[in-house]
Amino acid sequence: MARDKQRDALQTIFSFFLGLMVLAFIGVGVNAFYQSPAEKDAPQMQKLSRRQQALELKTSPNTARSASDQVELDRIIAQQNALQDRQQAQMEVWARNTSIVLILFATAVMGVSLVRSEQLRVISNGLLLGGLFTMVYGSGWVVFSGSSTARFFVILFALAVSLGLGWLKFVRGRRAGVAGLEGMPMGERGAEVAGLAARIDSLERRAAAAAAALGAPPDDNEGD
Repeated sequence: MARDKQRDALQTIFSFFLGLMVLAFIGVGVNAFYQSPAEKDAPQMQKLSRRQQALELKTSPNTARSASDQVELDRIIAQQNALQDRQQAQMEVWARNTSIVLILFATAVMGVSLVRSEQLRVISNGLLLGGLFTMVYGSGWVVFSGSSTARFFVILFALAVSLGLGWLKFVRGRRAGVAGLEGMPMGERGAEVAGLAARIDSLERRAAAAAAALGAPPDDNEGD
């Protein structure tokens, strides 16, 4: 019984860890192939900042800045402001597109988690968690987009996908199992029920043995 609990705990930890790895893989992959405007303009912004610092350090407190240096400094500041304004405008489009791409990847991962979910339960749960984490991460990026209409439709799509895949995994799968049991011939159904009863009896015996080992009083119903 303790071994079963330890195995279940390890499976839960592995599924959670797999979900985080899926989130990291998708997030890093999307950012690597679709960089943000700030990352693209970082070299140019760094070059302007270094030039600005050089001009400011060139002038001492007791020495007036020359007219040519002042013109150059004003030009650098104007370029920095224009670059920041462009980044702000591009950032909204980038955030919206990134959110859509992340949600599409999350949908694909959650769809894959439904394949052979009963046979590969631990892997399936890990992929499902990874898809959910990615869905939340992608939905968070859409907040930085400028259009409220785009935010609404992206969140609506994420909600619809989550509800649909959740229904497929937890509702339809359970109905399919019940329907499969009802569709069995009487002999096979009886064997399946008998096997289930045997497993329940085994679990009850393990629980009784564990209670006896812990010094708990025996159950009065066991003698019936």
